[in-house]
Parts: sequence; structure tokens; C-alpha cells
Amino acid sequence: MKTNQLYHDLELPSHLCRSRLFCIEPVGIGTQLTESLISLTVRLAEAHCLPPGMLMEKEVAPIIARTHGGNLHKIYSHTAALNSTGVMALNLASALEKLSGQKNLHLLTLAPWSELMPSRKLLRRDRAWCPVCYENWYTTKNVIYEPLLWSLEVVKACPSHRCLLLESCPYCHQKNLPLAWNSRPGYCSKCQEWLGSLPSNLAENLKNFSEDESKALIWIADSVGDLLASTPYLTSPVTKDSFAQAFRAHINLVSNGNIAEFARQLQLPKNTVWLWCNGRNLPQLDTWVHICYRLNSSLIDFLTQRPEQDICLTPVKVLGPLHSKPRAEPRVIDTDHLEQQLEIILLNHECPPPPMEEVARRLEIHRETIFRLFPEMCRAISAKYDQFQKIRHHREIEQSRKEINQAVLKLYSEGLYPSEGQVAQLMSKPGYLRYKQVRAAIKEAKLEFNTQGRNLPNS
Repeated sequence: MKTNQLYHDLELPSHLCRSRLFCIEPVGIGTQLTESLISLTVRLAEAHCLPPGMLMEKEVAPIIARTHGGNLHKIYSHTAALNSTGVMALNLASALEKLSGQKNLHLLTLAPWSELMPSRKLLRRDRAWCPVCYENWYTTKNVIYEPLLWSLEVVKACPSHRCLLLESCPYCHQKNLPLAWNSRPGYCSKCQEWLGSLPSNLAENLKNFSEDESKALIWIADSVGDLLASTPYLTSPVTKDSFAQAFRAHINLVSNGNIAEFARQLQLPKNTVWLWCNGRNLPQLDTWVHICYRLNSSLIDFLTQRPEQDICLTPVKVLGPLHSKPRAEPRVIDTDHLEQQLEIILLNHECPPPPMEEVARRLEIHRETIFRLFPEMCRAISAKYDQFQKIRHHREIEQSRKEINQAVLKLYSEGLYPSEGQVAQLMSKPGYLRYKQVRAAIKEAKLEFNTQGRNLPNS
């Protein structure tokens, strides 16, 4: 009896299993704009209609706590580290791999470069973005995400659009944490406004920089981007020894192996350069970038290629001295004046009232210092701000509900079914549909329309 070999075994394979979360594909791996691990986390949350904070709390935290001994409070306190070189980034990558079935998520972090990148001054404390990238991705219907490149402290410009990265929302003027409870790709986590912008709106973005300085900023973004793009193709880890070997090769050409002369030309401490050459220490990323700029060598070429026979150093005036600035003298704070300023802010009827972050920025004193000196006044200022935010939030919820009611009636009048997507297009702040009481307004408006005896369009 003949049998069809294609169907001789119809049993399900034993290895087939379903992941707990969607297996979302990371964007841009192997390019300058490789997606960051934080960005993938936010997109995963959005795909499951959850705020990222809830995804972290309900799904990620139990795995980290069980497997790695981590805790969620630590993650919230240092969210930038989730893109970095250390254990927090690897913990999150491992947890998301288990939850989604996706592989090699460590490539979305700086972990592959951990041997080469000291953590000091490596990552921004606040979120940064290119508004033109956001706008282009939105209009071309591409995935909206955040590249790992944007999170690096040394990168100030977008290599694609030749404009500065922004760090403050143009609507609420607040900064965003790299990962917040309500983070959303392309939107401010504080006011939920869209952060994209057309290139014409950024015409004077680099006006405060000279032509040479602008070129340097773009060169840095390109060079660091090329380094990140090479991450998936590393055949072996880059170590201190390989960096030291590359450094010595350049010193041999620039100053015939004379470390002191090389340090003098680049305005670096010679003892520090000696430590780098002997693999005893590593420069911070910003220092390494500046050295490569002076040497006219990209970061990846510095590591992987033999230096050219003739190296012409770029003038130092473009980027300034490379060595660290001397530590500033301790500042003496006039506590009487500070107390008066806090009283004025507390009693003032400014609308909206400033949060403590803004108060500290205005007074040019660190927030923790102010809190240590006047804790009760700081709590009162924060309470005033929180109360205003609650009232404003309630008003915006009610405004969204009114807009939904009007949108539902408008769609019905046009013979269209008021799906959540259709209603969202008619709202000034569609992000508020994440709140239950706002979504409930759609059902209430439909019910009201139905009780009035009108015919409902088919969904």
C-alpha cells in the first residue's frame, strides 16, 4: 500500500510552545539606528495594550527577582542602565527573551562593548530623540522606535537628518526618563503629545554652532553609529588588550612611539595615556571619540585597521581639550536666600505650579541639596504640583469623554461605525484611550445613540 510521505506523521512536534509575549522583531540591527532594549520593551507593552510600567511589574520583575535577584525599585531608579553594559541590561534582555522567544536581545544594549566602554558618562540620564526621524517613520508607516544611538551621552545630533537631538518636550517643556510607567514610542511620557516634527521646523537647530563644530557633531554621531552597526558582526570580544594594541599603533605613527609627545599633542595627561597603552585602564567613550576625531579615524577603524602612514591631527579648537575639567570648588549656599525663594515659589499663584525638578533648575541647586536643607517646604511644593496634576488630569479625562461623545455622533451621522480606531482619529489626545473611564465613554455614547431609537451602522 502506497502512502503519502508528506503526511506520514501528523503529530505536533514536541518542541512547539507558545511564548507568553509577542515575538516582536527588533528594528535596525546591524545599522547605525539599531533599536535599544528599552525601546523594544516599550513596543512590547504597546503591542499588549499595557503601559510599560505594568509590563515590567507583572511580567519582567518576577523573572528578574527569581533568576537574577534583581528588584523593580532598582530598575526604576536607574532606567538608563537598561541599555548599558552591565548586569541590569543583561537581566532585562534575558527576561524578554524568555517571555517573547526572541533571541540575541543583548545586541540591543552596549553589553557587547562592556570590555571597552566604562560606564561613566556613557548614557544620558534623560531620553533624547530626533523629531524628524519620528515624523518620517510616522508618515511612511514605518515602526516608531528609539535607536540605541540616541541614548549615548556623547551623541548630540542625528546622523540621518543633521540636526540636534531634543531632550525636552516642546509642549510641556519637561524631560522624560528613558523608561517611564507611561512611555510610548514617539510620544512624551509626561503630556502624551506627539514629538515628531518636520525638518523645516528645525532650520535653526544648529545655529549656535560654527560650521566646524556642526561637522564634528555629525562626525561623532556617524562614527558611534558605525560602531553600533558592527556589533552583530563581532567575531570575538573587544578587550582592553586589543584597544591598547590599537592605541600603541597610532602613537607609533603620530609621535614615533613617544607617549609623552602624543599626550602633549592631544592635550592629555601622559600618565593616563600610559595606562591606556598598557591595557591598565580605558578612556571614557567621549574621550575616545574625541581622540579618534583628532586622528581622523572612525572608532571602528581605530580598532580594526592599521593606521595610515601619514596622520594629520584635526585642530583641537573644534572640540576643545580632551582631558577632564578640574573639579569645581564647593559652592557655598545662602540658606536664608534659598528659603525666601522657596517661600515665594510656594505662595505664588503660578499656573502650572513648578515641580521640584523645575525649582531646582531655576535656583541652580541640586534637588537633593534643597531637600536636605528644607524638606518640609520641598514636600509642600511637590504636593501643590501633584494636586494641580490631579485636577488637570481629571479635566482632560472629562474633555476626552466629551470629544468621544461628539466623535461617536459624528461617525454615526456619516454612516460609519464608531470603532476605537475611528474615534481616536477625531480626538485631540488619543493617548487618553488608555484610561478605562475614557474607553467606557465610547460604549456609553453608543448606548445613548441606541436608546434614542436610531439605526446603528454595521461594524
